[in-house]
Order: sequence, then C-alpha cells, then structure tokens
Amino acid sequence: MSTDTAAEPETGSPESPAPLDVTIVFRSDWGVSTGTGVAGGVDAAVEKDGRDLPVVRGTVLTGAIREQAFVVAEALDGDSGDKSWRRFVGALFGSVGRARLVSFSDASFVSFSDGAVGSESKREAVHEVVSLSIDEETGTAQKDHLRLFERARACILHGTVELLDKTLDGRPLHWCADQRKAAELVLSISALLVRALGSNRSDGDGLCRVLIGETGKVGETGGIDKKDTDPKKVIEKAIRKAQKRCLWQLKHEQWSGTAPNAPDAPDAPIDPKAGGRSDIPVIGKKDSGHRDGSNGTTFYEADLDIDLTSPVISYDVPFSNELRSLDFLRGTALLPIIHHRLQAAAKKDSDVGATAREIIRDAVVNGDLLVSDATAVVNGVRGMPMPLVLSRPKTEGNDETEGVRVLNRLLAEEPENEIHKPLRTGYVFPAPKSANPSEVLGGMGVPALQGRQSTAHNPVTGAAGTGQLFLARALPAGMRLRATVTMSEELYECVKGRLDGAFRPQRTFPERLGLWRLSGTYGRAECRLGGFHQVEVPGLEWDENGTTTLWFTSDVVARSPRLGPGGSLKDLYKAFERAGVPLEPIKAEDDSDETCFSAGIRHRRVDSWGAADRRPRATRTVIQAGSVLRVQPADAGSSPEETMRRLARLSVTGVGELTAQGFGRFVIDHPLLREKEFRLTSLKHEDFIADGCAAVKPEGE
Repeated sequence: MSTDTAAEPETGSPESPAPLDVTIVFRSDWGVSTGTGVAGGVDAAVEKDGRDLPVVRGTVLTGAIREQAFVVAEALDGDSGDKSWRRFVGALFGSVGRARLVSFSDASFVSFSDGAVGSESKREAVHEVVSLSIDEETGTAQKDHLRLFERARACILHGTVELLDKTLDGRPLHWCADQRKAAELVLSISALLVRALGSNRSDGDGLCRVLIGETGKVGETGGIDKKDTDPKKVIEKAIRKAQKRCLWQLKHEQWSGTAPNAPDAPDAPIDPKAGGRSDIPVIGKKDSGHRDGSNGTTFYEADLDIDLTSPVISYDVPFSNELRSLDFLRGTALLPIIHHRLQAAAKKDSDVGATAREIIRDAVVNGDLLVSDATAVVNGVRGMPMPLVLSRPKTEGNDETEGVRVLNRLLAEEPENEIHKPLRTGYVFPAPKSANPSEVLGGMGVPALQGRQSTAHNPVTGAAGTGQLFLARALPAGMRLRATVTMSEELYECVKGRLDGAFRPQRTFPERLGLWRLSGTYGRAECRLGGFHQVEVPGLEWDENGTTTLWFTSDVVARSPRLGPGGSLKDLYKAFERAGVPLEPIKAEDDSDETCFSAGIRHRRVDSWGAADRRPRATRTVIQAGSVLRVQPADAGSSPEETMRRLARLSVTGVGELTAQGFGRFVIDHPLLREKEFRLTSLKHEDFIADGCAAVKPEGE
C-alpha cells in the first residue's frame, strides 16, 4: 500500500487527530456480560466501572462497528473492480498481519434514556432477571434450569474513538485530511447501522442507536439536553442530524460518484530528510561495557508514576485459554515509550545537532537509557518483590494493628515448636524503622487481578466463534505503579532542555500499555515523569564477617557459557565478574550446625511478544525477582573496599543482560533484612487502588 499520501500530512505534524465522540442510546434492557457470576448470587453479571455502573466494553463496540464498516465499504465500492474502500476499512480495523488503526474506549454511563440522573435512580441502573431454559421437544421448562442474571436499564453512555498516532512498535502514524475525513465517514455511517449491542439480542435486549462524530455526544453528564426537556426528541434530532451530515459528505466531498475511491490508509513512513535510516540505532558504535556503572559513570534518575485508567495485561506465559497478567509492568514495555518521546522531542527541535541526535538515537544500545520494572505503590511507598528468605507462622492469623509475625531465615534458625510457611509471592512495602520494636515495619500483599471472560465472534455471522472462549486476568483500573528512568550524564545533557516537550512535566500524558492495548478496554494509563536528580551512590561497607546481602528487585538474565540465556548461580557470579565485581558465596564453617539460610533463589520462565514482527520471542530462564544472596568478595586482586564501591555503583544500573529493560536490579544490605524478626501488615485489594484515580473516582467529584 502506498504511503505517498501519509508522508505529507496536512499540518506536517505527527499528532493524531482529536478523538471522536461516541454515544450509545439504549432503548431496552441490555447487558455486556463479564462471562462470570457471583457465588450465591447471579449466574451472569454485567460489566461495571469503578462507580458500579454498567459499561459497554471497547472490544464489544469495536466488533459491532467493524462488522457494519465492511457493509459500508461494499456499498461504497459498488460493482466496480476497485476495492479501495474495503482495503481502507481492512487497514482501519486491522488483520492478522497488521494492527488496527482505530481504538474505541469503554462507553460509560451518563444518564437514563428518560433523563433521570439522580443518585437514587442510579441505584436502579442494574437489576436482576429470572430466566428458564425451554425443552425443545416438549416446549416446557426444563427441570433445574432456572437462571438469574443481571440486566441494565435503558440508558445513555459516552465513549470515544481515536485514530492512532503510532504503531504497536512505536513508529509515528501521519493522518492527512482525506484520511481523517474518510475514517470519520466510515465510522459515522457504520454506527448508524448498529441496531443492538450486548448479550441476548435475539430476545430483544440491547436495542440501541449509536452516534459517532460531531453529533456523537448527546447532552452532557447530568442531563440529556438543558434546552429540551424531552430526551426522546433530543435523541431523534441527533440521529437525523448525523444522517444528514453523512449524506452531505457523500454528495459534496471527493467521495461523490458511483464508485468513489478511498485514500490509502496511513502507514509509518520513513523520514525522507534522514535518508531513511535516522531511526535505526548503530549497534556497537560505542563500547557499552563502560556503561555498567562500575567505573564511576554519573547517572541521573527520575520516578515514572503510572495510573491505570483501564485494566492492563502485562504479558505472561498463556495457560490453555487463560491469559494471566503479571502483577507488575516490565521495563521492556516502558523503555520504548520513554525512548520514542525523547526522539520525537529531538526531531521537533531544530537546534539539536547531529551528534546529540545520534546519542539519543543510540541511547538504548549504548546503555545510556534504562527503565526499571514498574511495581505497585501503596500509600506513596513503592513495592519490592517479596524476599525469598522470609516465612510466617502457618496457623497465626492477621491482626489489623499488630500485623503478621515474619521470620528472616538469613538470621533466624528453623523454629522448633512452630510450623512456618515460606513467603514466595507478593510485595513488601517497607516503612521507616521505629524505636518501638513491636511496631510493624510495613505492609505486604499483591494486587488482585481482574478477570474478564470473552469469546471471539465470527465477523460474517456475528455468532460466537467455536472453541474461542478465553479468560483474561488483568491489573485492575485504579492501580498506581512506579518505575525509575535512569540516564547517563551524556544523554541527560542532550535532553535536559527538551524534557518539557517530551513529557509535559507536572502534568500527566496518556499512554497505552500491555497486551490488547488497542482494544479500548485494556491498556489505558496516565503517566507522569518526575524531576531528574543525580544518583548518589551509597557508601556501603562489608559487615563484620566480610559479607553482605543482595536482594534482587527484578528478574536477572545471566549469560550461560554457551552465550544463551543461563540461570544458574554460576552464571550469575560470572555476570558480576564481567562487570568488574568478583563475588563468591559465603563459606560455611565446618563445625557450624546452624540452620540459617545463606540464599533464597527461585527461577522462572520469561516469555515476551515482538510487536514489530508479531511473533513470540525466545523463552528465557531467569533468576526470579525477590531472590536473596549472601556474598563476599572473591580473591581476584581487588581490595574488598574497591569491590564494594564497584558493587554499589553497579546496583544503579543492574547486572547481567537486558539491564536497559529493567532486568538485573538489586539492593545491597537492605535494612529490612537486618532484622531477625518483625511484623508486616497484610494489605487488601482496596489498598492498591490509588485515591483520586480517574478510573475509580466517584461521580460528581
């Protein structure tokens, strides 16, 4: 497909067009089911938002509009041999080899179709319905087939649809005026053809009208239309206006004729000013070995706060028909966002020289830019993976004030009269140590994943696809996560004057994260990058025994002797040695009968998906985050003091492979692991939901 049209946008800006308003007006009971029920309650619950009001998922709306869009394309192409409109619609909604160019948000409740918006009325937004299964032979109710399910009352919902400004792999998309007009025309007509949404449409549920475009927002939150008290007249007026607008476009725009030609869909063009090679990093241009931090290189870092405004799926290994999200966001997903924004800001600034552009372009491969994993934030404290050397009494309950008694097996021996179970999952949120020894030293817990059951639909028949039922478990909307962005001094000097344009300081910028991020239902987040400050390498010392503790806060990729992804302790110590920090495990005394741990190590499988080539990447075996090691300096010609200085500097950037993506991070001699026994409070799901998050903000605030 040609890119000539896309390469010369009307404004010359890579910015995406403004989102189009979407309004759904239901005229009967309806419901978009979660696919799950409530134990002891309903058999099928409808999808709800943070206000406990019904929503139409972006995936549902995308499927309905896509189905009608191909009908529109067939009509516009006519009987001619040209299939330009079908190609255009196919590019808009994507295919097996190409991601979609449009993204629908979830549509949220505004008011009832009769105009009621009071809080008392909203409590009646969802009600329960009783259903029976009928025997096909006798026509009577089947025994033991009584079902109770939820339905939503006829109401009005608002959402948006966006024309994307970049591809899945981060390349910019340029929309010219013709492309924007053609996309809005197809979407507007397709919306008018939709007659029902949700489940049980064959039984008369889900009857609706959908509006997209300039007339796609009927009224405002708090009322249908302040100028007209009859909501039905307002809605019918809006529908007629949308129909007239589409007819006018067909008659007066360049689409007129028996077989009007559609423009080519936008593509990711190569920058002609750079000879088509400006965005390609030069591998090995510099010796990246000096970037491990072990030689005293100065680094700058800033916090990246991420508020999830919709559920997010952080890629993990699929299991059967279930896709379960990780409980954190990998730096692998965050690094391209930061790098692309830095590159875009440099391209807009004509004062940036060729050398600076190269430094920014090659920042990742040269080790100048690193982004850590993003973990949950509770009460302003960023979570750290649970150290794999902790245990708790198996029979002891949790006291809200006193917390859970936790044993540190690095310092405590095997309990004699008490059964303990190891703590292997979740996060620790350390609190400052208090003078009171009985006071808790923080919290522990893991965010609960939000499950949604869905099925793929046949685009021709509209029926559910056979054998295509799947369950997705995602990080819930309302969570706040935090990562760390680290830059070398060389890179920071190049971009410090352009951070305002790249990241909108003191304000949030929207991003899409994780799997299915173009669906509208998943992947939406608001991000904020804090101010950069110079990293102060801590002055640490070995303990009285000449040892120290390493607590790994992210997975570690250690290279094997065969250059593949290793995962043994020997591979890990070799990685430290290559970084100029020779270490070895502590040596146990021959006459010692202590049962304390010297290490807590687990491994896990890491899989990822390549957005550019749409293929899974090779599986890696890594040392899992939360692993703990007791180490001492190896006798390799360096003094213990010098080894500790190098180790402390290395903790800034990480050890092993893929450190730019957040792998290999660790902390040295953390205060929590100096305690033999302490207490932690068990956190609940609501503790992980940030106050004031837009996704869970109550109506009217």
